[in-house]
Amino acid sequence: MPTPIPPPQPPTVPTGRELYDALMSHIEPELVTEYAKTLDEHYKNETPENHTQRMKRYDLAFERYEEAYREYMATLDAQVTRYRKQAFSHTESQDRFAEESVLDQLGNFFQHATL
Repeated sequence: MPTPIPPPQPPTVPTGRELYDALMSHIEPELVTEYAKTLDEHYKNETPENHTQRMKRYDLAFERYEEAYREYMATLDAQVTRYRKQAFSHTESQDRFAEESVLDQLGNFFQHATL
């Protein structure tokens, strides 16, 4: 009789803030949640020209973030699809295992009944 397969583990899904910070930290560390709170103080003496350059840099960072987010979501979608297939396989395996157990019991019953 086959041994049932263990239940699959669902993919780990971070909170929105965790995901944003994880992706943005590789793109523009100044824009992660905690550091962004200090930007006004950090750049209080910034010249208008430098401010314009920084805003362009941030615009580019958000474009890169959007691409990283799309890639992450595609990966997560693939993980969810794989999990769904594994969950169905696990359920089928459990049903098959239960059915085989019942059939074995019936087979034993009829084998002993004919003796």
